[in-house]
Amino acid sequence: MRNYHEMTAFCQGYLEGALACNASLSDWDDWVIWGGYDINFVGQEYTGEATTEKELFVVVYPKDWTGALPDHLYSFVVKTNQGESK
Repeated sequence: MRNYHEMTAFCQGYLEGALACNASLSDWDDWVIWGGYDINFVGQEYTGEATTEKELFVVVYPKDWTGALPDHLYSFVVKTNQGESK
């Protein structure tokens, strides 16, 4: 398994990549297996955690779970850095 910092960096990159393709994230619901985790990316229409069209709520589960959805390992929101002045 990757460490938490690597995982959050991956999730941030996932968000930025989706936005670079002009994806509409409001009704986003995607699952990705990465670094020993099963990661669910969720848009604002499906959760109150993501509050804009440029955010995704991320829920991280252990990879290869079966049966009922297990307790999540982590959950957090990723937000875009696009458009910010530096």
